[in-house]
Amino acid sequence: MNFDYSITVESTLYLWGSLLLLPLWLYGFIRNKDSRKEMVVCGFLFGVAAVIIGYAYALHDYWNPSYIFDNFLHIEDFIYGFLFGCIASEIFEIVLPYKSVKKKQRSRKKILIIFATITGLCFFIFVDLLNYNSIIAHIVPPLIVGIFCVVYRKDFITPTLLSGIILLIITFIWQSIILLIYPSAISEVWMVENLSGFFINGIPIEELIFAFSLGFGASCFYELVMGYEYVDKKSGGLLAPRLKQ
Repeated sequence: MNFDYSITVESTLYLWGSLLLLPLWLYGFIRNKDSRKEMVVCGFLFGVAAVIIGYAYALHDYWNPSYIFDNFLHIEDFIYGFLFGCIASEIFEIVLPYKSVKKKQRSRKKILIIFATITGLCFFIFVDLLNYNSIIAHIVPPLIVGIFCVVYRKDFITPTLLSGIILLIITFIWQSIILLIYPSAISEVWMVENLSGFFINGIPIEELIFAFSLGFGASCFYELVMGYEYVDKKSGGLLAPRLKQ
């Protein structure tokens, strides 16, 4: 068992790169008091998922970041998943003047099990059976979730699309800052030979597609499961009329 306690820009890239998201997370957490529970719950789930998926898939074919505790404890995966997952689930409310509130809609917690199963199947089918890069299996499940949300709740069309676009833009800015600080981050950490070869400002196109996918799928999933709706923070009016199901 090896431990890497060296503190350098290179050895702590994953840690400080993830923590660059902390100010935006704090802004959302402080600004949206009613959404703090959602942020913590979603962040924890995404954090745990990031650790599991990292061990099982991403570290084998997508990237190979340095961990402070080497291969013993991937705390950076949890931090990244927690912060990025929270932001993805709340970006619509963080950036725009809307909030989600409980209405007279029944919760559908069984959907959690359904989409957890879909996520697992995507990794099994795309990676284990078809031998695609695991980033494909990262991208597809949130897209399925987002499409389901929009089909089931027409009032979620605007939040899902805008959330995907906004998270894509944030990811572009965030990773551009990382490359500004550490220009060789992509070439040293990502397994570029396994990627498509398309880059925007040095950022793999896969990262940007994943960001859109996650914003598109995660932004309304909690609201769908718990029976929430978006309302204007000032007037209290609905973002969009709810169509009868």
